[in-house]
Amino acid sequence: MIHSATFVVTCIAAAADAEVQTASLRFFLPVTVAYLTACGGWLMLSRFAIAPRAPGPFPTTNRPWLDLAVAVATAVGIFALGALYNNKLLVPAGSAWVRHVTWAVNNLIIFSPIGIALALRRQGPCTILLPTDHIARRLLVGGALGVLATAVYLGLRGEISQLDDVIAGIIQAENLTNLLPVFLEGVALAFVFVRSRWVVGAWPSLMIAGMLFAAAHVPRQLNEGRGPGEMVAFFVLNTLLPAAILATVVRSRDVIWLGVVHYIMDIAIRAFD
Repeated sequence: MIHSATFVVTCIAAAADAEVQTASLRFFLPVTVAYLTACGGWLMLSRFAIAPRAPGPFPTTNRPWLDLAVAVATAVGIFALGALYNNKLLVPAGSAWVRHVTWAVNNLIIFSPIGIALALRRQGPCTILLPTDHIARRLLVGGALGVLATAVYLGLRGEISQLDDVIAGIIQAENLTNLLPVFLEGVALAFVFVRSRWVVGAWPSLMIAGMLFAAAHVPRQLNEGRGPGEMVAFFVLNTLLPAAILATVVRSRDVIWLGVVHYIMDIAIRAFD
């Protein structure tokens, strides 16, 4: 009886590992609740002045349509460079520790159109919701909210025992190499959102940014051989959930805490495996 029970538990655990990122309620619901918990946590910490907010009014521009056109061109450039990377046409990966460096370099190349656009339009980091003050506190807030979100995610999946492994994984080299692209994804969303908001307003811009985030994940899903129905389900989730999260980021005007939460949650959902 004991051996049978052990076998069943082992099978259940293996099945859970296999279906971590599947188009199922078992994945979508915990992920959604976890991220919304992190957003609610930020709002509460902000209320007690623990999570800092960026001072001053929301950034503006004197040529909103030009900036929107630049944002569209920037998004096209990022997608084009990403396609070049997928076809092994950027910096060769290398081996051993070199691949970590080339991975970072390739991501800086892929997202470089953002820096070029900012330089051409002479715009500062506030226009990508990137604060330059209280960095350590923002990182700590993001870390705490990331662990909280992960605990909620694993708890809802009945896998809370894995929390220690996720926390330990935060500083593992294999995971840390993905911190930069995860952070740059948030920067790219903020870049598009701000420039879209200057023209069409806040709520439509949230959906536009969410759809771009979802579209950016389509090539990987194609490479993984996912079916059309599963890809549609992920597209809907990857549109609506980032839009909801971005609404909190806009209030905070801070992509730093979100970047840390996103990184820790990606470890939990094994996005780097």
